[in-house]
Amino acid sequence: MKQATKINQIILLVQSLSKAEKRYIRLYTNIQNGDKNYMLIYDLVCQDLSAEQIYTKFCNEANEKSFEMAVKHLYQVILDCLVLLREKQDIQTTIFNHITKANILFERELYNNAFSELEKARKLATIYEKDTLLLLIYRTELKYLRTLHFDRINEKELISKQVQINEIMNYTRNTNQHLQLYDILKHRITYKGSARSNKQKENLNDLVLNELNLIANHSYQGFEPRKLHLLFQATYYLNTGNYKSAIRFYKELIALFEANQHLILNPPIYYLSAIEGVLDSLYVIGLYKEMPFFLSKLKEISKGNYPTEFIIEVQARIFLYELSGLLNTGQFNTAKQYFESHTDFLTKKSPIAGPDTQLKLHLYSTILYFSLGEYTKARKSLKKIFVSGKLYHTLPSYRIARLINLLIQAELGNYDFFTNEINSIKRTIRYEKQIYITEKLLFRFLAAHPLPIYKRDREKLWIQYQKEVIRIREDKYEKRLLKIFDFTAWIESKLTNTPFRDILIQIQNQI
Repeated sequence: MKQATKINQIILLVQSLSKAEKRYIRLYTNIQNGDKNYMLIYDLVCQDLSAEQIYTKFCNEANEKSFEMAVKHLYQVILDCLVLLREKQDIQTTIFNHITKANILFERELYNNAFSELEKARKLATIYEKDTLLLLIYRTELKYLRTLHFDRINEKELISKQVQINEIMNYTRNTNQHLQLYDILKHRITYKGSARSNKQKENLNDLVLNELNLIANHSYQGFEPRKLHLLFQATYYLNTGNYKSAIRFYKELIALFEANQHLILNPPIYYLSAIEGVLDSLYVIGLYKEMPFFLSKLKEISKGNYPTEFIIEVQARIFLYELSGLLNTGQFNTAKQYFESHTDFLTKKSPIAGPDTQLKLHLYSTILYFSLGEYTKARKSLKKIFVSGKLYHTLPSYRIARLINLLIQAELGNYDFFTNEINSIKRTIRYEKQIYITEKLLFRFLAAHPLPIYKRDREKLWIQYQKEVIRIREDKYEKRLLKIFDFTAWIESKLTNTPFRDILIQIQNQI
């Protein structure tokens, strides 16, 4: 089939459209004249058909020879619509338009009008803190004044404008340095995971010291530096186990966003990070009753007019927080009902989400089935992770999936599987130089399989593990792993012959 690549690109484009964008494309094409065969392709794409099905149906209803041309035209129409819509919604485009008008007016010697357009652009750039555009505006103004031999300003005013440019450049440099530090911090956390010991926490000290130096050496109080400072500090505290401090910084960040709603990005990625940070902190320390308020904020975002991929990421986060909250409090049957009520989302929408999100969705569905004792379904869900090639291998949650797989094999009595897999995980640990105490305990416990048959013998074994289990549960670095799946609760359940859900409920009641 011709144009297979282009039609697949169109499918991805349409899947990413928001409702407002789809509505705008309809309105735009309704007022166009001429042949509209390309809209037949658009309608078929909206029906979630494959590229082959679209080609076949189009050929049945229209001329086969026109398919290639219709695909190319539809691709261009979608892009044109998105650009036009962006011009109406994006403040940056509005500012650029004022600058363009100023240039046109100045070329035609309508100098006062040109300076008036520049002033409109300057006011908007100042309100919305578009410092790079503000720099362009001031430089354009100086270019105009230079062309006019500075007949409109005196030397003092000229120097003042030059000082403003220097201040903007310093502000931009400071903001960029802040953003670089935050990006490096996020990259380390994404691919190396959260700190698991004081030593690993110290490995972040270079970033922390640089960030504190930036704050100490600059007096800029704009929205952007403040936002990046709070984001950095909150992210650092969250991933080094200081959850109270993380919550405090994230709440300050949310308040900053809500006081400056005109500066929230579209889509609001940093605002989302702030809300997610509070939820992560509450989740790790087990304060599930405090989460609904912040979950409601996520649900508000999910109803916004944002790209489909972003909306799906937000919906996935809501699903994961609510599902894991039920699992960690032993409400397995309620969790199953909740999971089944989201089948449509999981099968049709979640494949659009990013790799980290998809991995977590597969992982938590595995944990659900495992907790319910449905080990065959748990293995089937886990297989979706392991057959992915290298897509998930670099993500921290992948190792947790391997640990869960060990538990499934233990429950199924496949003890021969342990030795090679545990050695493989240990090699990964040595390479990454990161290990949880929980992992060491789990490996030792699995090596004791098959477990003693008699209750008395198991209780003796539990006495050997109990002190270490208590220490792990009190360790701030271990809590993040235990909130994904409480391996210590599973160990206690197996050795004390107490239902897994009852152990989780007991732990939750102690918080």
